[in-house]
Amino acid sequence: MVSSESKRSIRYLILAFVITYLFWGLDIVLSCLGLYVHPSYNIGIVFYMIAAGSPAIAVYTLWQKESDKKGLRYFLKTVFGLKKPALELSLLLAFLVVRFGIPMLFGDVTFTGAWWLVLVFSPVMLFFGGFEEVGWRGFLQPGLEKRFGFVVATLINCAIWIVWHIPLCFIKGTYQYSGSYLWFAISLLGSAFSAAALHKVKGSIMPCILFHAIGNSVVSYGLSISNGTGAVVSYIAQIVFAIVVAILIKKNNAAQNS
Repeated sequence: MVSSESKRSIRYLILAFVITYLFWGLDIVLSCLGLYVHPSYNIGIVFYMIAAGSPAIAVYTLWQKESDKKGLRYFLKTVFGLKKPALELSLLLAFLVVRFGIPMLFGDVTFTGAWWLVLVFSPVMLFFGGFEEVGWRGFLQPGLEKRFGFVVATLINCAIWIVWHIPLCFIKGTYQYSGSYLWFAISLLGSAFSAAALHKVKGSIMPCILFHAIGNSVVSYGLSISNGTGAVVSYIAQIVFAIVVAILIKKNNAAQNS
């Protein structure tokens, strides 16, 4: 018998994938016709943003069927709220340092832009990746963790996340179109564990959103990380760090409940 939690997750996945594949599918058509190269500022960018925001759209839609979660006010409060700002933002910074600092130590980083561009475009990246976290970490991850535990749940979530991104391989101008999808998938593994750990701290979604948006802004406008030893060590370090954080949180919660 399928549990109510599983049904919620299945409904979320169906809705998110349908919206994403429909609108990125339209971008693929435009790209094949030579009418859209990401991020051209025409109707294609609107389709792109809708697809990228589909996890958040799916969650908002499903919450409208739950009396205690209905309305835009609840959605915004849940998405943008921080329960322990100092702790959550400190861990966010720590995960960003692990993600980008280690490749720098290995000399696998090339600076491609100015840091002021990173600051300017980080808020923009909320609409080009950041709001995905409302669905993946804010909605899907907790349900998976109840059944499988932190590590397995994060691996399952990441596998789904990798499949969800596949349409980008066929849209001209995206990293996935011109780069190695295998390396992209490996990088998502590190990001999935980092974001899952950030959410697990206090159940807030905003640190995950910021991690995603800032990360996208850095690699788009600040620096390029080569696919080498530094990147691999960074991904492994993110996973290990995330697991340690999850263990400490579990022990702290157990101590408080004893």
